[in-house]
Amino acid sequence: MALIEGFRVQNYRSLQDVTLGKLSGQQAGEALTPLTVVIGKNGVGKSTLFDAFGFVADCLSSDVEAACDMKQRGGFERMLSRGQSGPLRFEIYYREGHGERPMTYELSIAQDPSGRPFVESEVLKQRRKGQKHGRPFPFLRLAHGKGAVWAGEDAVEIEGEEDRTLETVELTDLRQLGIATLGTLKEHPRIKRFRDFLKGWYLSYFHPDAARSLPSAGPQRHLNIHGDNIGNVVQFLEREHKDRFRAILDRIATKIPGVFKIETKVTDDKRVLLQFNDGAFDDPFFAQQMSDGTLKVFAYL
Repeated sequence: MALIEGFRVQNYRSLQDVTLGKLSGQQAGEALTPLTVVIGKNGVGKSTLFDAFGFVADCLSSDVEAACDMKQRGGFERMLSRGQSGPLRFEIYYREGHGERPMTYELSIAQDPSGRPFVESEVLKQRRKGQKHGRPFPFLRLAHGKGAVWAGEDAVEIEGEEDRTLETVELTDLRQLGIATLGTLKEHPRIKRFRDFLKGWYLSYFHPDAARSLPSAGPQRHLNIHGDNIGNVVQFLEREHKDRFRAILDRIATKIPGVFKIETKVTDDKRVLLQFNDGAFDDPFFAQQMSDGTLKVFAYL
C-alpha cells in the first residue's frame, strides 16, 4: 500500500508555501501518518489544502485546464495566491510500501501567453537501487512537454554515466500530464504505479444541500464526492448487509444527539427518502429537515 509521507503546495490560493510531513529535501520533519487530521480556525486554508490534493488528481483524470475550470475553483487566475504570478507547484513524497525507496513527484503548472494553463514541468525521482541515503535522481524529467525518461525498475539519471535505458520524449498536448501518457506503457512500471496510485485518490466534497436532494431509488455501493446519493448508499447497505448495517445505524444514532433510529423510505414515484427518528416526536424527520451538522456527521460516520 502506497504511503504519502509529505506534501508541499505553493501559490495555491491561500497556501503560498505550505509543507506537511517531510520531503526529499526536508528530511528533518516527521512523516505523515496513515491517518492525519488537520485542525484550524475558519478561513485558514484547511479545505484549500485538501482541494490541492484533489486538484492534482483531477489534472490526471482530465487535464490541467479542465481541473482549473472545475466549478469549485473558477480558473487558473483565481487559484493563484494573491500577489503571485505563478506557477502553481506541488510536491508529493511517498513510498510504494514500508521499506521501499521513497519517490518524489514534482509538478509545476503555469499560464501560456494566451492565458491557458499548461504543464510547465514534471519530475519523478528516486534514489539509486541499494542506496539508503543521499539525494534522489530523476527517472522522468519534462519541461514544456520535452525531456527524458529512464525505462525499467531501477534506472535513473546519473551525470556522466551512459545509460541505454534513456529515452527522449516530446508530448503533443501540454495540458496533459506526462505521467498520464507514459504511465500506460509497460516499459515504465514505476510511472504506471504512481499513475495508478494517483488515480485511486478519493476526496469528498460533501455538501449538505446536495444530501437533501431526492435521488431516484436504487442501491449504490459508494458515497459520491458531493453526498447527494447518501440515501442510495443506505439502500445498498440495507439490502446487502442488513444485520450488520442495522447494528451500525444503531451505533451511529447514539453519536447524533436526539436521534435513535435512521431508515430509508421509497416514495410512490420511486425516490428515496432518508428519515431520522427523534425520540421526542412520533413522526420522523427527513434529511431535508435536518441540520447541516447532523447530515455531515451521519455521512462521515
